[in-house]
Amino acid sequence: MTAKKTIVLLTACALALGSGAALRAWAGDEDDEIEIKIATQAPKGTVWMNALEDMAKEVKKKTKVAFIYFPGGALGDEKVVTQSMAKGSIGGGLFTGIGLGEVLPEVRILELPFFYDNVDEIDKVKKELEPDFTKHFEEKGYVFLGWAEVGWAYIFSKVESKGLDELKKRKIWLWSGDPLAEQVFKEFDLSGTPLSLADVLQSLETGMIDSVYNSPYGLIGLQWHSKIKFMSKMTVGHGTGALLVSKKDWERIPSKKRDRVKKLCREHLDKLLATIRQKNDDSIKELQEHHGVKITEIPADEMPMYKKHGAKVAEDMAGEGRLYSKETLAKVKAVLEGVRKK
Repeated sequence: MTAKKTIVLLTACALALGSGAALRAWAGDEDDEIEIKIATQAPKGTVWMNALEDMAKEVKKKTKVAFIYFPGGALGDEKVVTQSMAKGSIGGGLFTGIGLGEVLPEVRILELPFFYDNVDEIDKVKKELEPDFTKHFEEKGYVFLGWAEVGWAYIFSKVESKGLDELKKRKIWLWSGDPLAEQVFKEFDLSGTPLSLADVLQSLETGMIDSVYNSPYGLIGLQWHSKIKFMSKMTVGHGTGALLVSKKDWERIPSKKRDRVKKLCREHLDKLLATIRQKNDDSIKELQEHHGVKITEIPADEMPMYKKHGAKVAEDMAGEGRLYSKETLAKVKAVLEGVRKK
């Protein structure tokens, strides 16, 4: 072989190898570690973060996909996180219903006040609507990896309120920018003080507000329990949540690994649902026994009125330009009717 032919052959081999390397890099090498940044409002040390950290360990071990977390609102509130995901600076978020609603408003149908009687009803509705939610999230550029709820919300206050008339006198926190909460406060004629989640504790300390709504465990996790003395026995709604990853970051994961990552995430998040429900039950006892919180009964004869107002909110939030369609509301009502007949 002449020197010229040898050079040509070596050049061809180099080009072939280079093209192969480039192709592998473009497709995502199976041995490469992929990092995805995930933000959340959940504080470090809570069951939400513990579940995420356990999930990350197993996912990384089995797929080399590394979830890097930023807890406690370190990267901003949920609206900021969704904006950062859209820009590509953050890969994912563990959201409450507020953040989910920023991406897909129809998810807020799971949080309607005085609309659901128990978690079985909520679970049935989620199961019915999840295929639609998943599809719509994907259309907007997000991958849904599983639910991570907050739980039943109650009103907690510095001052006892035994009915709606007394609640109207309270200075209640209103999550700033939440269209569902705004409609609820309007319908019930309540006085709301719009604040970000990060500003609530200080506002309780200064007296800017004297009441909040949250799940019992969420209240403790955010340290709000140190500022309140009373808890309404009546639940005012159910707080949902979920883990989303941007489609752009999701597609950085080699295609052969995606199903496994999704399966592992769902297993951990489904386990978290049971854990958080138990934690909320335990937290009610803790608030009473260790923090001196008194549970206030709401007059039984007021409940039909709360249900009536709740039904009005559900209808007002349906339709074009609102949170969800009338068809989605009708579907939810049909599911609830079926459950309640059994």
